[in-house]
Amino acid sequence: MKTAPFFRYFFGYIFRAKTRQKLLFIAVTGLFLSAFSLMVIQGIMGGLQHGLVSRSKSVNGHYLIRFPGTNPESISELKEILRKENIPFYSELETEVMLRRKNFVAPAKLHGIELTDEKPEFLKDKDFTGLVLGSDLAGKLKTQYMDDIEVIAPGVSDSILGEVPRFVSDTVSDYLYTEISEVDDLEMFARLSFVQNLLRENSVNQVRVFGELEPAVLRRMMEKAPGEARVLTWSQMNEALVWSLNLETKVMLFLFISMSLLVAIAITSGLMIFYSKIKRDLMSFWILGMGQKKLMALCFKFTLILSALTVLLGGIFGSLILRVLEGYGHDLMPDIFVERSLPVQLNFNSIVISLLIPFGISLIFSWFSFAYFRKENQSFVNIVRSLS
Repeated sequence: MKTAPFFRYFFGYIFRAKTRQKLLFIAVTGLFLSAFSLMVIQGIMGGLQHGLVSRSKSVNGHYLIRFPGTNPESISELKEILRKENIPFYSELETEVMLRRKNFVAPAKLHGIELTDEKPEFLKDKDFTGLVLGSDLAGKLKTQYMDDIEVIAPGVSDSILGEVPRFVSDTVSDYLYTEISEVDDLEMFARLSFVQNLLRENSVNQVRVFGELEPAVLRRMMEKAPGEARVLTWSQMNEALVWSLNLETKVMLFLFISMSLLVAIAITSGLMIFYSKIKRDLMSFWILGMGQKKLMALCFKFTLILSALTVLLGGIFGSLILRVLEGYGHDLMPDIFVERSLPVQLNFNSIVISLLIPFGISLIFSWFSFAYFRKENQSFVNIVRSLS
């Protein structure tokens, strides 16, 4: 006996029959919504996280080559490799300072960059005749263009009239707005010579690279790097942020799985009632010549096919909604948020997770229901005897 009529019969029993089992229909709908909602959540959360990571890399760099203070001329070969690869970078002398303007004081991280390097996009149009301050940092100091700022190096002191922290003054020539709070709130940029004059050091201590590097290119760079150079990737520079994003994803999946257990309860209850109602129909197929083991196998296969089709339809519908939001979505978020619309970022892993979690939950609880049904109905002969 062919299996196609078997499947057509039970699909019709669920969706078209007057006596259709409503609880199982609700479970199928819940499974569809689970796959749909997980696909949408994964896409939007992935888009938000991807936007945050992309903005951070565009400012903090993809790689940081850190080494003890060295002469800028000694890393010329390393710079030449980056220029040939057409990758933006800058060498810098970085230090922590205190800023003072009148009665306002604020801590800052000062980047003294070499202006002849291939600067990244966010620094290309900035005026380096003076100091370039993060927008929030400038707000703390209540400063405007051409205001004088005292830059104090707490770790360096002059012995004139006692140990006095060294400081230099310069004017504010430009502002920086990167949409990354820790940068706008804490960091400032200046000419390399300005920072060298403050620290009395004719050196740089790191090179910041803004672009992905092939392993072979990275090895060649390390061969040319002076001293005990150390390469830090973006993930290593931002371990706390990476850990937080991973935790956010795991917590979201955990909460979603917990909520999906409600759907699992509906699946279990619906299948148990469904199996009890089709028991006599299965007996009819058995009388017509289909083996009992094959009937049981087809019952479970039917459940798997129904779950797989439902999850797949939910995933497809969720991906279509994401494409609509990406292409035609309006500015849904208020002005305080960086992302005014809902960004979408779906990769292969996200799609697989969105489909496998609902299907896995359905598979586990469907097996429980089927195992109970098979245990209770080990022989159709007993069912026939009970009817007679």
